[in-house]
Formats: sequence, structure tokens, C-alpha cells
Amino acid sequence: MPRRRLLIGAALVVAAVAAGLVAAIASGLLLRDRSRPASVAAALRLFRQDDPHPAGADGVYLYDTSGDESLRALSGPTHRYPATTTITLTRSGCGVRLRWQPLAARSTTWVLCRSPNGIVVRANDEVHTFFGVTDRTDYTCGGAWPSFSCRAVDGSERGVARSLGSGDVTIGDARVAATHVRTVADVSGGNHGTEIVDWWIAPAVPVPVRIVLTSRTSRRVAVVGTVRYREHAVLRLASLRALR
Repeated sequence: MPRRRLLIGAALVVAAVAAGLVAAIASGLLLRDRSRPASVAAALRLFRQDDPHPAGADGVYLYDTSGDESLRALSGPTHRYPATTTITLTRSGCGVRLRWQPLAARSTTWVLCRSPNGIVVRANDEVHTFFGVTDRTDYTCGGAWPSFSCRAVDGSERGVARSLGSGDVTIGDARVAATHVRTVADVSGGNHGTEIVDWWIAPAVPVPVRIVLTSRTSRRVAVVGTVRYREHAVLRLASLRALR
């Protein structure tokens, strides 16, 4: 895969928890924090509503998943991800839309578009929920290999991406050639920290075949002190066949 086409890895970054979630900590003593796994059936229902006439690679892809997200402040809730999560692929105006949803109230959506230099991410939509308060952050991303930047109303990310080589990845009974790309981003604005995302991209597969997400960010809040967000998740594509 040409280096310029690895822009897909440069722009695919996971956003930090924004101010709305941190504000929820202040009232967290009066709220119960709950999380519910997102089901494959729910992903299929949403896909069929959004894409009634699927074509090509459109569909819901299953991933073997491990990991969790957590807030370290006051009660310190942790949301564990289910063993199977989904990434839904649908066509967008300039390319494709990928939506990962491990929990009913936790998701990330990327819009991938074609450009003269390859595939880039034009949008990155993050949803997190703690203490019953949902925060949504829309990032607009750009940049050229090996640097990238993503901006939202209340924060930004800047970083670099690099290729860590290629090799075969096993998906069910099949083996595919994939390129490993790592992005390292510095988060600034309301939150501060570092986010590292490892992507394994296979030219023959329309979705990432493996993803490892690691996020370490924090924010100072009056009275509460330092609120730390942590996420670590490992996703492995379980099948090349999309569900419809």
C-alpha cells in the first residue's frame, strides 16, 4: 500500500472526553452510573433503517473485543466492553461511514473520503456517557502524512502517524495482508493528554482488520480536582462477511 494511502491511519483518532462528562462528576454523588452493552441486533436494526438498499461492502462487521473506559474521580466508574462489538459501514457522499458502538451510549463514527493523496477522515464523532449525562464531540480532521490535526469546538488534537510494517492477519479461517499504522496524538484545550491508536489496514478488506485504542487524558475541575479518563480496547475482525 503506498504511504500516502496510509492517511487513513493518520486521521483515525479517538477523541478525549469533553467538558460535559466532567461536569457530570460534580453531580455524580446524586446519580447512579450505568452502562449497557450494545447488541448486534440493535446495530443491524439501525443499519437497515439508515441503509435500506445496501450495496458493495455495506453492512455490520463483527469484532472480537476486550477493554473498557473509565473516569477516575469520586466514584471512579468503569464501563467494560462486551466480547463482541460491531463496526457498521455505509456509503457517504465522499466515501464511507464507519460506526463503532461497544455500549448503548458509547460510540465513535468516522467519515472516510477519497482525496488526491488517498483516503482521509473528514469527520470524527465521539459519544460518551457517564452518570447519565451524554457528551458528544464532533471533530473535523485533516493533514498530510505523517502529521494530522483534528479540531472541535472545545479542543483539538495534533499528532503524527507512522507505518510499523506489514504482515498477515488471521480473520476466521482466512489470512490477509495488512499494514500496521500507529497514530500518537497530543490532546489540548479543555482536556490534556495522549491518545495512541494502532490500526491494521488490509487493501482487500473494507474495514480495519484490527484496532487497538489507548487514551489517557485529564482535566482540572474546581472542587473535584483532577478528572482522568482512561480507555483501552482491542478489536479484531471476526469475519470477512458483513451482516445485513
